[in-house]
Amino acid sequence: MAIQNKIHKYRLDLLYLVFLTLAAGLSSLYLQQTHSLYAWSDWSFHVSRVEEIYQNLKSGHFFTYIATRTFSKTGVGSFLFYPYFFFYPWALLRFIASPVNAFYGWYLLMTLTTVYLSYFSIKRFSQKSLPSLIFALLYTFTPYRIYLGTAVFGEFIAVTFLPLVFLGYYEILFRDQKKWYYLAIGGALVAYAHLVSIMLILEFFLIIFLIKLFSDHSLELSRFLRLLLSGLICFVLILPIIVPFITDFLGQGVSSAKPGISYSISFFKLLFSSFGFGRGWKLSFYLLAFLALGWLWIKGSKDWIIYWLGIASFIFATTILPWNFLSKTIFGEVQLTARYLSYCALFASALAAKYLALAIEKLPGKKRQVIIGALPIIGLLTFGASMYLQVDIMKAYQPLANVKAGTKKLPQVSIKNADYRKLFNYRVVYGEYDYYPKRANNSPAKLRSIVKHYAYVNGQRQITNPISGANQLIYHLKLKKKGSVNLPALAYHNTSVTVNGKKISHRISKRGTVLCQLSVGNNTVSVSYQPSNLYFWAIGLCMLAWLLLVFYIYYRPLFNQAP
Repeated sequence: MAIQNKIHKYRLDLLYLVFLTLAAGLSSLYLQQTHSLYAWSDWSFHVSRVEEIYQNLKSGHFFTYIATRTFSKTGVGSFLFYPYFFFYPWALLRFIASPVNAFYGWYLLMTLTTVYLSYFSIKRFSQKSLPSLIFALLYTFTPYRIYLGTAVFGEFIAVTFLPLVFLGYYEILFRDQKKWYYLAIGGALVAYAHLVSIMLILEFFLIIFLIKLFSDHSLELSRFLRLLLSGLICFVLILPIIVPFITDFLGQGVSSAKPGISYSISFFKLLFSSFGFGRGWKLSFYLLAFLALGWLWIKGSKDWIIYWLGIASFIFATTILPWNFLSKTIFGEVQLTARYLSYCALFASALAAKYLALAIEKLPGKKRQVIIGALPIIGLLTFGASMYLQVDIMKAYQPLANVKAGTKKLPQVSIKNADYRKLFNYRVVYGEYDYYPKRANNSPAKLRSIVKHYAYVNGQRQITNPISGANQLIYHLKLKKKGSVNLPALAYHNTSVTVNGKKISHRISKRGTVLCQLSVGNNTVSVSYQPSNLYFWAIGLCMLAWLLLVFYIYYRPLFNQAP
């Protein structure tokens, strides 16, 4: 009887979640029916990381630290300094599905996660079902998020958890501070996907915090302490991401993604592109209309704050903000000004959902039901319009050519299952040299020598053919006389070298690679990465924190009874 009462109570939520599930499924199916993957922008960077994880899992190794089968087999630390947790489902799907279907299965999982979390967040925020449905559709099918899902997967994943992050922050500052764990969990999940998004979140947090202080002229000590607690728990949850930066990045001469503003967009280009077909940096017509006219309906100080945050984030995304002066500051770490569109979509969707729901609820019963039933179609039309041109291109398939590893950059091309293995012989479009030692990244000649696998034996160039293993590269070298060997394997603080099964000391060469001394005769050299003990302590503390957090949430009524 109790179960039936719960079903009756939440039947509207269940119906709306079915709507959202169907919309997510149909949008993914629309892409899957091309039986192709479209390689462009950051796509090859991320798919190479997924392939590395998959191959390591296949060989029985759960953790991935360096790229030894992809990224030209150079041992680059793309996994040490760029989170990859959410690529495990994609890699696991590779065991049961073709490469094409594995990707679309993962895409569906991320889209479902987005619609469900979006629905939950606004339901918690508003206590109403209809605005939750509308928000989930507006936010999930925002054209900029759809664009991210074609290649920019780190940010694409992070956007999934923004509603939860801002819900947690709102609860602490303005409502039920005992829900502080929403912020801790949401922040950790974003960090597991995209660290730049953490910086952007903190920017908006600071703005909201200052508004709170100026409007209320104070902040309760208990709320401040809950904010600190949430930050502390989040820090512990992301320790496995932080530790490699401490041990192998800070002060170790490792380069990162290119700093500064790489691309920006003019206000009018952003405005007009939002009315066109195809993927890109844009918002939907609905959100633009609300940003332009929403002031006619908005009531309440909190709604005005959200509205102006939406307007501000739209402006931040464009050249109206003098990015040329900010590029070399900490704000330049955003790299692409369009990243602010995710926050614009978040704020605008939340308000548009609220006021659109109020208008729909005033309609007569049958009209209201028809409009609510048609809402998912609006989301699917937005998705179709955003992806129409790319889907059309994906259907015009041309086989990918075979090339020698590391010799060419991957072209913008449609990939079939038959081409999948070929693409890893190409250099990735963006990010091939990210996280190289700075010694290598300061010279195109040095970079070419590494990706072409040139070793230097006593100063003489020799082409090598490394054997790839899980987090290790193996070289077979025969020396006529003992001497120094400069291998085309990148060296980090915790890089380890063994020769014929015996660990030896090594140095870092002028091109940022392993430099060691070898004896006369046959030498089997293994270059691998061995994390510090601190890393495994971090994983242990992280897992313990998750368990304790789950325990606290489940038994929180007992904790909340404490004085």
